[in-house]
Amino acid sequence: MPKKDNIDAVEDIKRIFMENEGIIFTDHTGLKAQDAVNVRGKLLEAGSYLKVIKNTLGLIAAREVFSDMDLEEIFTGPTSIVVAKKDIVSTAKVVKQFSKDLDALIAKAGIIDNRIVDAGSIDKIADLPTRDALLIQLVSRLQSPISGLLNTLSGLTRNLVMVLSAIKEKKEDVKN
Repeated sequence: MPKKDNIDAVEDIKRIFMENEGIIFTDHTGLKAQDAVNVRGKLLEAGSYLKVIKNTLGLIAAREVFSDMDLEEIFTGPTSIVVAKKDIVSTAKVVKQFSKDLDALIAKAGIIDNRIVDAGSIDKIADLPTRDALLIQLVSRLQSPISGLLNTLSGLTRNLVMVLSAIKEKKEDVKN
């Protein structure tokens, strides 16, 4: 009979799997305690967090939540999950950076939009612009035609004022 702690842990992992923007499964071999603190801090800035899980409990939870996916090979070796609450791109950037800097926290795979993605896809996602950067690009692109129209209209108004001023000066010269 399973222990209550293990049952609670499986329920917690299932909740994590269901309530997020995306999950990145990582191998945390070689991750030192101080580095883990730094990683957790950067992940918090990105709206994410790191959780080390037992493979057997993670596999049980994954089989229940993602019954149509075969995740068995992911749950081999030291496994941790990086959970993106909001922005998977920022989270993937942090994982990729620490993977490169520390040679630890190596992405194994991920689940995004209830689809499994490989480690190469996680790297590609990390290379995308963040959500905020994309929104800034969108706003600037939408703003550009409006700015052009305003410049054109103000130019027409300015030219009209100049013509009227010239006509006024000419009429004043004719009177004098």
